[in-house]
Amino acid sequence: MQMDENKLTRRLFLAGAGSVTVGSSALSSSVVAKGRGKAKGNQNTGRKAFPPKGITEQTEGQRLGNGKVSTFSSVTPSGKPKYVGIHFSAAAQEGLPTPEELEESGEGVQVHGKWSKPYRLKLPDNVPAPFEYVGFAWNPQGHPPDDVWGYPHFDLHFYLEDAATVGEIGPGTIEGLSDQRLPDGYFAAEDGAIVPNMGGHLAPKDAPEFNGGDFSNTLIWGAADVDGDGGYENHFIEPMITTEYFSDLTGVDRNPIAQPAEYSYDGWYPTSYAVRDLGNSGYAVVLESFVEV
Repeated sequence: MQMDENKLTRRLFLAGAGSVTVGSSALSSSVVAKGRGKAKGNQNTGRKAFPPKGITEQTEGQRLGNGKVSTFSSVTPSGKPKYVGIHFSAAAQEGLPTPEELEESGEGVQVHGKWSKPYRLKLPDNVPAPFEYVGFAWNPQGHPPDDVWGYPHFDLHFYLEDAATVGEIGPGTIEGLSDQRLPDGYFAAEDGAIVPNMGGHLAPKDAPEFNGGDFSNTLIWGAADVDGDGGYENHFIEPMITTEYFSDLTGVDRNPIAQPAEYSYDGWYPTSYAVRDLGNSGYAVVLESFVEV
């Protein structure tokens, strides 16, 4: 659906704020300093708890590596969504299974010849519409295209449709996608291929991996004809983040989320996302700066 003028103005304002504001709720500093081999030490000293207590519901989570991965949702007393995110405990990125271990254990699946460990993560009861669940995956070999996304990384699909509906998405190719549903500066990656039980991937043209650089942290929008009407819905929002990016992160890295001109579902949409180093508490990947459409 299209936004009215007031909502559009607010969306653009918040998107801009997300790209330049060093967040008022940042743990200690929104300055990102990247350096290999950083030590965690006692980095929680003097930091505010995140996600914030009192307005946050968090799921129990599932085992990942030597720790857990879980989801959370923070809603203000007035009922406005503040954060929807994924929390990696401190040990979650240690002891991650190798492709050989995924094959031997039977816990992995092969996608285009690459081993992956998929998760279906519930979202808390207070999560805003249209969010339904998270399709999470650990990809020790990356995935195609190998020269673009062939690095060890996590896929974090925030789905806007229920799992049964997503499970009915068949293979195909995105053809004739409306400009209204294409976020500003995006294109249909992988030649528009639609992955079964998932969807197609819309990626930013200016991402480093498409311009001679290396992939580290890219925000994807999903697209598929979910309801069978011959058109395409933007049915997921997906940060894709490498293990190297996490290990190099200090502080908070916040980026705006490009928006389509027309939305597929009513509800609340994030206009920025942040990756947070939580010191001894791990990491969080957070959708934020929500607007209602």
